[in-house]
Amino acid sequence: MNGPLTAQEAAHELGYHINYLYRLLKQGTVKAQQFNRVWMIDRQEVERIKALQGKGVGCPRHLNNPSFR
Repeated sequence: MNGPLTAQEAAHELGYHINYLYRLLKQGTVKAQQFNRVWMIDRQEVERIKALQGKGVGCPRHLNNPSFR
């Protein structure tokens, strides 16, 4: 699938809590387009963030932090 992802799909793929991803979207840290109240994120942007996660740069993963859920 090459189309854009919803914020919920992107959060799941990145291992982020949806509220954390919304915060990143509103800050402009994650590039996306908003249509009414729905955020759509290009798959390339998700891959860019995944690459940053692997290098320990950029957006940290909060998947293993139970207090964040």
